Amino acid sequence: MTNEDEKVKITTPSCGCLLDDVLKNGDVCNADSPGEEILVHPDCERVSHEFYLHHLTDGLPIIPPTRERVSKFLDYSPGFADQVVSILPPRRGKATVEKIAINAVMAGCLPGFMPVVQHAISALGREEFNLAGINATTHPVAICTIVNGPLASGVGMNSGVGCLGPGNLANATIGRAIRLCMLNIAGAVPGVGDHATHGSPAKYSYTFAEDEKKNPWESLHVERGFDGEDSTVTVMGLEAPHNVNDHRSITAQNLLDTVVHTTSTAGCNNSHVPGEILVLMSPEHATALKKEGWAKWDVQEYLHQNMRVPVELGDRGGRRLDRQWVVDGEVPITRSPEDVVLVVAGGPGRHTMIAHGFGSGSQSVTIPID
Repeated sequence: MTNEDEKVKITTPSCGCLLDDVLKNGDVCNADSPGEEILVHPDCERVSHEFYLHHLTDGLPIIPPTRERVSKFLDYSPGFADQVVSILPPRRGKATVEKIAINAVMAGCLPGFMPVVQHAISALGREEFNLAGINATTHPVAICTIVNGPLASGVGMNSGVGCLGPGNLANATIGRAIRLCMLNIAGAVPGVGDHATHGSPAKYSYTFAEDEKKNPWESLHVERGFDGEDSTVTVMGLEAPHNVNDHRSITAQNLLDTVVHTTSTAGCNNSHVPGEILVLMSPEHATALKKEGWAKWDVQEYLHQNMRVPVELGDRGGRRLDRQWVVDGEVPITRSPEDVVLVVAGGPGRHTMIAHGFGSGSQSVTIPID
């Protein structure tokens, strides 16, 4: 043990319970308490390990959330430290500006990322998103965050090569900060408030920006009624993405049929409770479609009309099929063309990524970033 004067103050990331109390009481905590400061050893590796031992991390090392670091993040927030941004189930934790800032510090964010993280947490609290269902289900659904507008490039987000992978500070740490808020504020701890059978690597970080410059159509936020100069954040409940490899199609319809066949699978939630899916299209695929005269709505309409599974496949594996969705012996993956959330991002290459959703149990939310 070190002497008391060798310790530094650390702010707890969730309910404000002291680390010793959390250790003593297991997972019992008071979600209404503000964050509190505790004295810990100043060594970063030791602090990180202590937080891990007390179930306050995602398993990866964290940045110690000192008062000085947290204060820098609060300077970038449009709200006050104790302002409640969202109530997050299953614990119904109060996500205050300060608690969000603490988790953003831990995730390795830069202070300028705070508006994106805070507004994503605000969007997750909307009733239509159904965070309670997303967090508690055995389904491996994760929170995907899509950023549009000038702020995306302003904070250095990646919308190009490898936008879903490693290597970009903003994408990686913003997504991780959102997940830490789920663990520490919402209580979505694996086996406690998060019952996903296998979990998902997408639950570490699942954040990217749309490439609006290379998008031949209107961007997601403009499609949803915002101005092109607005900055927005969109949250979706999605499975990890699945690749659609099509280097050979010479017509737009052939390319879209490859997407159709990749998406129309039994066993996904959409096959028995139709809902939203993400179609993350590379600029090359999008440009090829645009050159043949396909508007964005044409693509969404075609995919909606053709992404179907036979009823005998849609009625197996998951929840019992609602027969209202059966059309000519088939079940559509989506309820309407609007359920096809079409976004353009990524680098060179004739690839598209698709991600099935939570079915009708969750609706994506897009809000402006102040």
